[in-house]
Amino acid sequence: MFRLTPSAVSKILCTALLVLALFSAPSKVSYAETISVIPPRFELTGNPGDIIQEKLRIKNDSQTSITYAIEVEDFRAKDDQGGVDLISPDEGDNSSYRLAEWITTDPTRLTLAAGEEKVVTATVRIPKNAEPGGHFASVLIKRSGGDVSGGASVDSRIGSLFLLRVSGAITESAAVDSFKAEESIAQYGPVNFALRTKNDGNVHVQPRGTIVVYNTFGKEVAKIPLTQANVLPGSARIVKTTWDEKNLVGRYTATLQATYEENSQPGVEPKTLTASTTFIVFPLWLLWTIIGAIVVIFLMITQRKAIKRALNRLTSD
Repeated sequence: MFRLTPSAVSKILCTALLVLALFSAPSKVSYAETISVIPPRFELTGNPGDIIQEKLRIKNDSQTSITYAIEVEDFRAKDDQGGVDLISPDEGDNSSYRLAEWITTDPTRLTLAAGEEKVVTATVRIPKNAEPGGHFASVLIKRSGGDVSGGASVDSRIGSLFLLRVSGAITESAAVDSFKAEESIAQYGPVNFALRTKNDGNVHVQPRGTIVVYNTFGKEVAKIPLTQANVLPGSARIVKTTWDEKNLVGRYTATLQATYEENSQPGVEPKTLTASTTFIVFPLWLLWTIIGAIVVIFLMITQRKAIKRALNRLTSD
């Protein structure tokens, strides 16, 4: 019989929470209303040789006193849906984007009473020979001794993500892999747009901009802020943006107007992402109304003589 091992359960739980932290911006991350970590994400910039310190607030939301261990692990993109994989030190991944070995925490272990909150200091020491570009790790708060069905003991972990940009020969290179409305023909709004961005650079990028929508006559009818999300280097990421308008009829064109460059020089235009897509919104009730009107008109034309004869008989009588 298939049975999840404690380590597999732990990794699944932690990975799911890291996805939320990486590609959304909540005020805190929590697991089963037991542990809260604030903030869920740090986006840092530094030079080789710099030392950066950040504060994490850890809160025990449970009703009992709990002891936590604090760990640091690297992560990488898993898929184009925003998934991430944790990379333990013994996996042998020699990626240049690693960061965990540069981070230390104080303390490395703490005990919190029910409802108590404490601060953990995370120190990032960037080596003088650090490779320029993006480096990624998560500071994980580990609660040991949780129970699952069957009595197995598991480790419940949540984390605050660290996305570090080391200055130097940074390459920011992104491109639109696809841009489309999720339904090319729909009966009504809202309309969901899906942008797949591919990152060929050596640092994470976050496209920013708008989606401008034009109607059949070329008139601008909406300008929607693009949903922002980090795209890690060497990966692609699908980001969805919703146009909330419901009462729509006709053929529309949506144009993406976005930039992504963080390292642009003063007076130099940032790098852009552009794309267009078309879609049709046509309610079914309107279609049947038009068909019904056409049928009535057709019958009136084809049966004109019969109708005229009937009217003559009525008047003669």
